[in-house]
Order: sequence, then structure tokens, then C-alpha cells
Amino acid sequence: MPEYPLLTPNTITLRQFDYFVSAVQLGSLSAAARRFGITPSAMSQQIDALETSLGHKVFDPQSRRSRLTEFGSAFFAQASNVVESARQAVAMGQTFGDGGMTVGTTPTIAQKLLPPLIYRMRHERNIDSIEVRSFTDIRELNATFAAGTLDLAVGPLGQTSSPVVHCFGAEELVVVCHPSRRNSFDGSWKQLVEAPWIRCGANSDLTDTVTREAGLAGVQVRFTVRAPDVSTALCMVEHGVGVALVPKMALHGPGRLLSIVRLSRPIRRKLAVHARDKSPHVVKFLEVISDTELIRKFGAAGLLEMRTPDHEAEQACSLSG
Repeated sequence: MPEYPLLTPNTITLRQFDYFVSAVQLGSLSAAARRFGITPSAMSQQIDALETSLGHKVFDPQSRRSRLTEFGSAFFAQASNVVESARQAVAMGQTFGDGGMTVGTTPTIAQKLLPPLIYRMRHERNIDSIEVRSFTDIRELNATFAAGTLDLAVGPLGQTSSPVVHCFGAEELVVVCHPSRRNSFDGSWKQLVEAPWIRCGANSDLTDTVTREAGLAGVQVRFTVRAPDVSTALCMVEHGVGVALVPKMALHGPGRLLSIVRLSRPIRRKLAVHARDKSPHVVKFLEVISDTELIRKFGAAGLLEMRTPDHEAEQACSLSG
């Protein structure tokens, strides 16, 4: 079998692979340029250099680089494998030999669900070091996980390209208000929009949910205060500042001066663990979070809604990879 030198006068760089793969995945060079923080012109120059080195066009020149050539489609299949392998290798370099793992999640899950899980990881699974990073913006959590800087992402991430996805339950989102206003709301969005709303974070998925649910009812919510996170929002609700949509598990713990508004249509979302591979740390975490007795305790405490056999089939989550 002939051997070819890896380095040539027209060497293809890993950066060019990454640029090309991202442009295809995101649908345009401009979107890929925004991801990497460069100009579309710089992105285009790198694709030009890639095509020169390959000796083939990867994008159809007549499509303004929105459609792949036949060669481009075949090359993308190989290039995407190269990029993913490189990301896994970098992730291995960041964690190999230190006995640690990094978990990304929402602030509420970090405070309410992770402590008992981490206790078991350290004392029963011999994980020496665990770092927890919290994100008020699910999109930022998804992006950080995709960039390869997290071993695991835990939360309501929705659909991702993760080869390992394990659903472990669901959480309910509830509207909370000061007890003095308990009788002011009947659970309808047409009435709730009359209240001043507290936004949780600058780009929180909770805010998106409020906007969506109100829109379905044909009304528009008025946000008057922005809190950095759910905990701060709850403190503001306690002081009568306004109402807020929060995960029900955030209410677990010492009693708060809060009342739950029973919505006419409950809001629930699935919670899952996402990982790129089944490394030893990932396997240990999945074993802990799959413990039936622990999940039952979470359910009894109101932290999670338990999965039922009837629901498992409809959940598009499974342990795979």
C-alpha cells in the first residue's frame, strides 16, 4: 500500500476541515463565520484554500456555496469524522490522567439534583475531581458541550447530535407569585399577562417558554425586571416584585414565601444526560443517575416526575452509542 506524506506544499489544516464541516452543518459560510468569530470573507478564503489543496470544488460555484458538489458530499462524510475525532482527542487531553470530569447543567439542577449524584460519584465511584458549570442559557450549554469542553451535559437540552443520550425523568415548570396575589390568577395566560413578569437571565429558555405559552393564548407578556438566575428571581417574587416561571424543583428546600399558580395547561420538559462517548467517567455517571432508588427519592421529594413504561416509548431518549 503506497504511503503519502501528510505534509505537502498545499497542506490542508484541521482549521479548514472544521470551517468546512461547520459551514455544511449550519447551512452557510456566514453562519459558520459567526461561530468562529471571523468574517465571511476570511471563511471564504479558507474554503478557497481547501479546494485548491484538494484539487476539487466542494461547493457548487453556481449556488453561492449553499450546495455541495458530488465530491463535496463525499468529502464531507470523511471530513466530519476527522473533526469529531480531533475533538475527542482534545477532550481526552484535557481530562486524561487527572481522574476528573466536567459537568454542564442549569443552575437549578446544579443546586437541587447534582449534590447527591456527586456525593455518590466521589464516594462510590472513585472520581477524584468533579467540576460543575452552570448555564442560564440552554443554547450556551449546548454550544459549550458541542465545543468539547464538557464531559457531560445534563438538563432539558432537547435534540442534539450526541451519540449517548439517557433520559432520567421530567421536570415541571410552574408560575410563582407572592401569597398576597394567590387569588388574583385563575391559571389562564390572558390573566397572567396582566402581572409584571421577572425574566430569568438574559437569554433563558424559561423566558422563551413564557413567550411561547402566552403567544399560544394570543397574548403578550410584559417583562419588567431581569434577574440573573432562578434563585434571584424567586427572591424577587417573595418581595412582591412580580411573577416568574421556574422549575418546580427550585422550590424544594426551606419554605419560601411563595404560591404556585396552577396553570390551565401544565408545562413539562424531559431531562437527559448527553455525552459524546462512553468513557469510564460517563459510564459511572450513567450508572449513578440510573439508580432506581435514587430516582424514586427524587420523585418523592418533588424534584422529578418519574418516567412510566407508557411514556418511555414516546420519549426519543435512549442509552445508545
